Amino acid sequence: MVVYKMVKDDIREMMDEIDLLIESTLKDAGKPISTYLLAKKTELSWSTINAHCYKLKSMGIIDGKMETAKIGQRKKLLWWLQGK
Repeated sequence: MVVYKMVKDDIREMMDEIDLLIESTLKDAGKPISTYLLAKKTELSWSTINAHCYKLKSMGIIDGKMETAKIGQRKKLLWWLQGK
């Protein structure tokens, strides 16, 4: 049985312009930000950002966690760069 481990260069080749934009936006933010805020900052739709964030999470580029607020928007998913 052969197991292939993806190296950083292989992962980078799989990233498109939107993925790079999300990575850059998260880096500039310096703190975890929501899918909604990522969409606003990048001027892309929420659903596009959401799909790409899950793609980047599966690639090990970013990580995310669901957060619950006591008032206002009840639940939101926050994203940040892996290792930050």
